[in-house]
Amino acid sequence: MRIAILHHDLEESEEKMAVSFRNKGFLVKLLDVRTSKMEDFENVDLVLNRVYASVANRDYPSIPKTLELLKELEKNEIRCINSYKTSLYDYSKYEVFKLTKKLGMPTPETIFIKNKDKIDEISDKSLKEFGFPMIVKRNTGGRGKDISRVDNKEDLIKDLKEKLYSVDKDNYEGGFIIQEFIVPTKDHDCRMGVANGKFIFSYGRKLVSSNSEDKWLASQANGSKECLYEATADEKILGENSTNAIGAEFNEIDMAFGENQEMVIIENNPTPNFMFPEDDDLLENFVNSIIRIVNPGKELAIIKR
Repeated sequence: MRIAILHHDLEESEEKMAVSFRNKGFLVKLLDVRTSKMEDFENVDLVLNRVYASVANRDYPSIPKTLELLKELEKNEIRCINSYKTSLYDYSKYEVFKLTKKLGMPTPETIFIKNKDKIDEISDKSLKEFGFPMIVKRNTGGRGKDISRVDNKEDLIKDLKEKLYSVDKDNYEGGFIIQEFIVPTKDHDCRMGVANGKFIFSYGRKLVSSNSEDKWLASQANGSKECLYEATADEKILGENSTNAIGAEFNEIDMAFGENQEMVIIENNPTPNFMFPEDDDLLENFVNSIIRIVNPGKELAIIKR
């Protein structure tokens, strides 16, 4: 099988991924989304979209370009993982919120804002709907970029103004979301992996402080450390349902422990990064999961965390 790994800046994850696929007998080429053309995908059996949502932090125009390319590839009957549909959700936390809410799955209340002229209006709406504290972050993005917790209206308006008036220099057009704060009832969250519709692993990430005295943020890019956590049967089902809802064939879901220690879906990550040395087994899980998706009869080990 011939695989094209679509990327932005070539990161170590994709280089390791290519080596792993090649070691298993696959032909692999690495293609930069900024320079790729349809003819580059001739004789390709599978396109692996590894253009992270976090690319929007530094090069937002590559996000819509990736979506258009995926749409064209699928129109030409070239299989893409992540698909155009899944990538749409990967690149918009607000669209995932609306879908998750519609399907009755637990997720924080969320409001979208992009218009600078509506800061006061949206601030009042957020206060009325879910009160303080609140989380503000990029609708398209990741790795902890521009995420903050605000505890009063003055700080919310100041934070929104700073974010909305600073994005012009970044050419960022993805907007922001204001999100209900889920008060943590454990000192860690849960990161869960789902492949081909089935749970494959889970682990916790210790909460860390960020612009606050208490610990509330789970982000390895911001200092969280992994810990052991085995999801319950109900939590596994929730992760599988969330993954299936966005059409992801591989997904890593971030869940928080809210009231009564019940799981709440915070984010879906169908394009997870494997940036730390301890993630090498997760990367191998990802590669083996993709192979099993395209070749169901192939028996490859899935490592449990």
